[in-house]
Amino acid sequence: MRNISGACLAIFWLLGAALPAQGPLPEEKPQSEAAIEAPAEEPGEAPAAEPVPTPADKPDVEPEAETPPATEIPKPDDKPSPAESPVGTPETGAPKPLEKPTPAPPQTPAEDAVPPKPVPPPVIPIENEDDATYKACTAALTAMGATFQEDRRVDDGSGCGMDRPITVTRLSPSVALQPEGTFRCETALQLARMTRDMIVPTANLSLPDMGVLKAVNHASGYVCRNRNSAETGKMSEHARGNAVDIAALTFEGGAVPMVIAKQDDGTLPAAFQRSLNAFACLYFTTVLSPGSDAAHQDHLHLDVIKRKSGFRYCR
Repeated sequence: MRNISGACLAIFWLLGAALPAQGPLPEEKPQSEAAIEAPAEEPGEAPAAEPVPTPADKPDVEPEAETPPATEIPKPDDKPSPAESPVGTPETGAPKPLEKPTPAPPQTPAEDAVPPKPVPPPVIPIENEDDATYKACTAALTAMGATFQEDRRVDDGSGCGMDRPITVTRLSPSVALQPEGTFRCETALQLARMTRDMIVPTANLSLPDMGVLKAVNHASGYVCRNRNSAETGKMSEHARGNAVDIAALTFEGGAVPMVIAKQDDGTLPAAFQRSLNAFACLYFTTVLSPGSDAAHQDHLHLDVIKRKSGFRYCR
């Protein structure tokens, strides 16, 4: 019996020496299909715990580019380069590189700047008067009793002038032109006709107390200038001898100036002015009455410029 017990002990001793100190542990049952499909980890190594992300505050404005968080602390002997800024970005606190400012281009002083010169309008040559038309015009003036003299051609080379100008001193035996004026014959003829046919009878009807018309007072005849005496722009019809500006009418009882006729003025002098503004367009192709614009406040502009289809501008 002792021999059997001793043999058993010897066998257990030998088996105990061959067995490991700890037996294998039973494998845990996977919790899901994902656990079964996941690859087995290396024995003896525990998986590294991933850091739990902390939710950051959402900025008010979306940043232009994502900046990674700073993970390294510079050593004491590290010195920022001149291109780096000691001030960190508001998102990460990391140094933000400074952009080198671009120098502004040198500016030319205002006094050295030369403004471009305005391009002058093309020079329109002086038109030659048709001989037959000119002779018929002067004959009509003579028949009306106008007083005038024929002058030489005027041409300054810049567009101002007339081919066959005349200087008028009287529009009829009883009505003078003050001061004397130089025009093309067509301008003088239309002014003489309007004076005889419209101004005299209308004044007798509306201004009976003023007496007989003695003179037509003009402010401008032939003058070499641009429209409204501007430095640039189109040439005035005065520079062609086509225009005359009436400033006043002189009667036996005194002068009647050209004024702005108010529509609510029901007096006879106002009616006379409105009538004059209207019937002038029967003789002239352009009529600018007093008050028609800023340049015509105290006179009546009349001219005989030719337009397409016989159009007339009356204002």
